[in-house]
Amino acid sequence: MKTPSLKDYYNSIIKRAKSQKNFLSLLSGNVISQIIPFIIAPIITRIFTPIDFAVQANFIALIMLISSVAALRYEVAIVLPRNHRKARAIASLSFILIIIFSLLSNVLFFLKDFITQVYNDQVLPQYIWLVSIAVLVVASYNTFHNICLRYGLFRHLSYSKIAQSTVGQLLIAAWGYWQWGGNGLIYGWFLGQLLSMVYLYVIIKQKTDFKPLWNFKLIRKVAHEYKKFPLVNSVHTVADTFSQQFFLFWLITYFFGAETLGLFSIVIKYLRIPIQLIGNALSQVFYKDAAQTYQDKNSLQKLFLKNLKTTLLFALPFLLIIGLGGRVLFTFYLGDQWSQAGVYAQYYVLSMFFYFLILPVNSLPLVVDKQELDFVFAVINYVLSLGTIIIMAVVGYSFAKILIAYTIVQSVVYICTGIWYFYLAYKADKSNMKINN
Repeated sequence: MKTPSLKDYYNSIIKRAKSQKNFLSLLSGNVISQIIPFIIAPIITRIFTPIDFAVQANFIALIMLISSVAALRYEVAIVLPRNHRKARAIASLSFILIIIFSLLSNVLFFLKDFITQVYNDQVLPQYIWLVSIAVLVVASYNTFHNICLRYGLFRHLSYSKIAQSTVGQLLIAAWGYWQWGGNGLIYGWFLGQLLSMVYLYVIIKQKTDFKPLWNFKLIRKVAHEYKKFPLVNSVHTVADTFSQQFFLFWLITYFFGAETLGLFSIVIKYLRIPIQLIGNALSQVFYKDAAQTYQDKNSLQKLFLKNLKTTLLFALPFLLIIGLGGRVLFTFYLGDQWSQAGVYAQYYVLSMFFYFLILPVNSLPLVVDKQELDFVFAVINYVLSLGTIIIMAVVGYSFAKILIAYTIVQSVVYICTGIWYFYLAYKADKSNMKINN
């Protein structure tokens, strides 16, 4: 039997989204959930300090690192089996693993002094007691999310995203308005996550007949059948979360202090909003079109170039606006204390520009079954970009100069990745031509 892969997962999602209405429903929820933080940003950035945002960034990075693999990515496989009993067994396996990881994360409570020393931060360890609960909530939400995908409950997934974003941001703003301190950023975020998790749980109970299946013989069977998810996909997920959030944020905190991380975390958060809104929408369309094009043995190169031109229409204005007016925009919209964040945005936008260009076509390796090589490119990016930060920080360069070098390194890697994507399209077209002839 062929071991199900991540490609099978994406194909299954597309099949379950039976109409354009379902796609738009899911997309609209993502759009609204991304826009809400942007709308409320001028309020919360004038209430909380960069140091407050740094603590939140490090806390969320820790939660995401653990929760992203708490079920060893088995939760992603819930949508795959035609056999409903298998899907229920996978859900049971996921919840068992989530509980284990959640309990194990309590070990961090006994490492508070170590965390204080490593982060050079007295505030972050105060929230370690919440880690276990937050991991349980976020990982459970991910599992419920995939159960809803299996049943095609796209509209309710959109509602959960909107509720998560709206409640979280409003609570953060209220917390700050009532002057309850910087912990509002963390508690507001957590309560938003909790509400969306509970909402999906209620929807599953009301709208489906889905229940976990506690048949341990079948659980062991599906654990082996879908072993590619913990062995391959979980490694990729951990590496990405570790390098792009957890380790990166720790490096900045350790070498340059919490305030610098707070400024940079805001840059990442708000620069990625247009990229996620537009890039992810284009990516969903491209994956479906590319899979069909490849199956029909038509030209992937033409589809690639068509999408590149479309993305450029959005990416070029993004580059010019932030590159030329980042400091002015951040100062005007977020407040005077975020002026330096605007400068960092001007430095970092070049990397985000090239990332923007390749995001819509990043499913191409899945289409032509080259995802292992795609992971190699990701690892090269992690090693070179993070290595640049470490070496330059040890030598004693300022964060601004390091950010410029970091941006250049990432940009080069993204360019090479984009060229490789086009090469994959070229090779696929060449192979199809030989078959047709």
